[in-house]
Amino acid sequence: MNTDTLPRVHHSGPPLLLPATVYTVLVVAAAVIGGATFTAPHDAAHQGAAYVASIDSKLRWGSFFEFGSSIPLMIFVATIVSRLRFLRVRAAGELIALSGGLSAVAMLMLSALSAWSITRPEVGDTDSVVRALQALSFAGGGPGFAVPLGIFIAGVSVTAGLYSVIPRWIMVLGIVVAAAGELASFTLVYWNAAFCIPITRFIGILWMIAVAITLPSSIPATRASSSEAA
Repeated sequence: MNTDTLPRVHHSGPPLLLPATVYTVLVVAAAVIGGATFTAPHDAAHQGAAYVASIDSKLRWGSFFEFGSSIPLMIFVATIVSRLRFLRVRAAGELIALSGGLSAVAMLMLSALSAWSITRPEVGDTDSVVRALQALSFAGGGPGFAVPLGIFIAGVSVTAGLYSVIPRWIMVLGIVVAAAGELASFTLVYWNAAFCIPITRFIGILWMIAVAITLPSSIPATRASSSEAA
């Protein structure tokens, strides 16, 4: 029987490509407008404070777009987990993905709000406070974001790949990006491991768009009925 001719049930939720696209635009805006808004976290405190004072406006807008990007990411995470359940994917990976995704959202918000706090009156005048907030913003948006994002990507990729609802190459790409995300944790003890952070953040965007395009949004009505009966 040709399943293409059968009535189909569609997932009740936003198209995945919409939050993925909005997230991409906001991440790019944060990178371009915010620019290199911080000196390296290991720079001297007075260097960080002086630099922040010179880029106050860029820092404010950069943190605005970074905070904004957390919202479509949260929608993407919730929607893709809901979509996997709709596709009758039943595995621990979906809950692992949800936990990792929401943790990544929280870290992104923390990073943005820490950076924004530096722009508040008198806060930027205190070198030690600037230094602490600078380090917190980097930690949240760096390894703090990359590690749980990698867990989210791994949870979706492995689960969806094993259930054959995404192409195998997307599953492999997701595993590679997820591995980079976990390696980013070594930034806490070995600075050069920070190169894994942009790999996770930006190649992760390509993975999100690929999944958004290829993950089915409907199933045959007969399959939905049999699953509900079971």
